[in-house]
Amino acid sequence: MESQFSKLKALIDLGLTKVQARLYLALVESGPSRILAISEVSKVARPEIYRNFLKLQQLGLVEKIIETPLEYRAIPMNEGLSLLLETKTRQYKEVRSEAKILLSTAKTEKPDVKKQMKNPQFVLIPRKTVIERIRTAIEKAQLSIDLVLSWKRFSRGMVSAFAESMEIAWAKNLKVRYIIESPLESKTAEQLVRFCREKPSCQIRFVPHYPKTIFGIYDKKEVFIIAKSKTDLSGSPALWSTNQSLISVFQDHFEILWLTAMEEPKL
Repeated sequence: MESQFSKLKALIDLGLTKVQARLYLALVESGPSRILAISEVSKVARPEIYRNFLKLQQLGLVEKIIETPLEYRAIPMNEGLSLLLETKTRQYKEVRSEAKILLSTAKTEKPDVKKQMKNPQFVLIPRKTVIERIRTAIEKAQLSIDLVLSWKRFSRGMVSAFAESMEIAWAKNLKVRYIIESPLESKTAEQLVRFCREKPSCQIRFVPHYPKTIFGIYDKKEVFIIAKSKTDLSGSPALWSTNQSLISVFQDHFEILWLTAMEEPKL
């Protein structure tokens, strides 16, 4: 039977937020329900349910049953996934068309010589664009990615933010090494670790405490250092650098951590 984690991941990959995915799954499994019952099953507060149900109704995933008191029902899971996939495909085609137009425009523009001469080795990436910049770095990498992460960042990255990008990396047989803090014992933690280890080019080791520095090295050519380590994925700016001296320092630090890290989490 497909795990709850797999269902949640599929819905998030197809464009739902984590809360929307939880609510939709709760309603699929419980059948037509009132808001109070949905709140109890999903563990989501009622005001948040109303806000998210509006979006789910717009997407065609949830229907309102007009009676007293009001009830809501979800369309079947197979229909919901097909609907989200169609929407995702349409959005991709629209973005692709827009990108082609921009590309054709860019080809006709004269290059700015002054801009081309600039090649900064240190750039502070604003927190709002950190996720997209890291996603691009993952997809550009050809040989290796070395990452030191908290468990929270690792799990959210694997499930949502970088799921598609990592699939691209693994399809290229890119060598990916994770050093992460030992998670609390749970079925979700076991599934995530197993999911990664099933990839031939993925390796994970564990440290007992929250890493003091969160960073990633891509092809040994660029490094992202999170400025505020104890924030969520989009909560901190990051220092990006192609400076080989700095990259060497962080690569050496990674290798030392890798040698001393545990192969199994300390649960």
